[in-house]
Amino acid sequence: MPDPVLTEIGWAGSALRLAGTLKPDGAVRELEVLLRERGGDGLLRVPASHRRRDGRVAFEAEVDVATLVGGHPLPGGLWDVSLSVGAPMETSVVPLGPGRAPGLDASPRRRFLPGSCTVIAYFGAGGVLAIDVGGRPHVAGSVAADALGWNEEREEVVVSGHLDLRRAGMPISGSLLLTERRSRHVYQVIAMLEERPHRLGYRAAVPATRAFIDDPLPRGTWDVSLCLGFSGMHRELRLLAPDEPVDVQVWRRLRHVRVVSSAAPGPLTITVGRV
Repeated sequence: MPDPVLTEIGWAGSALRLAGTLKPDGAVRELEVLLRERGGDGLLRVPASHRRRDGRVAFEAEVDVATLVGGHPLPGGLWDVSLSVGAPMETSVVPLGPGRAPGLDASPRRRFLPGSCTVIAYFGAGGVLAIDVGGRPHVAGSVAADALGWNEEREEVVVSGHLDLRRAGMPISGSLLLTERRSRHVYQVIAMLEERPHRLGYRAAVPATRAFIDDPLPRGTWDVSLCLGFSGMHRELRLLAPDEPVDVQVWRRLRHVRVVSSAAPGPLTITVGRV
């Protein structure tokens, strides 16, 4: 499979300029940048120029989000970006973004279209480039939590983990979002962030019996995600459960209540009450 390396990304007016290199298995006949609508059936193609350079193929493309669809703007939603590499015998489609040149700025890039529509180009949790039109809330991938713990003194479930900063820019805030499956009620706690070499650590505590500011997590089954705040956007990542779950009995409202979490390899859930 070809291995594209992104060497340049930036806005020129309403056009997102992309440049990079790739080492294909054979001759390259045609290159296209593909935009595929996440959660939909939209697929858009943008021609990319290419030339041979130092044993690799250098490519360039401009994705004009203001005129991409027959002179009209790119529709609202989330669009994953990939590269279609046409060779004489076959065509390969590979994600664009996981391979990046050293020193390439991975922070989100924002533009405004007429009508106050926000367009943000960013790298998702797996490093794949995406274009977000309109900034609607959505889950942008998943990441495994490193550990769950039980703080007996404070009676809290502690969720901790890390992200690879080489695949995502540095956020300015973080929170843990818990969504109840039946009611869709959202419970939110602050996640503490710690920048380490090439890693971003996070830690959040979910109160089970008491809290100084918020009420404890109510009864129900709660799906857990990590919400990271960047300049002008939020990215929500579904958390996957670690190997060791939490399973405790707590005293609440004059009776014992069970608090239990899921275990790997499925998504992380926390259930309060009967299981």
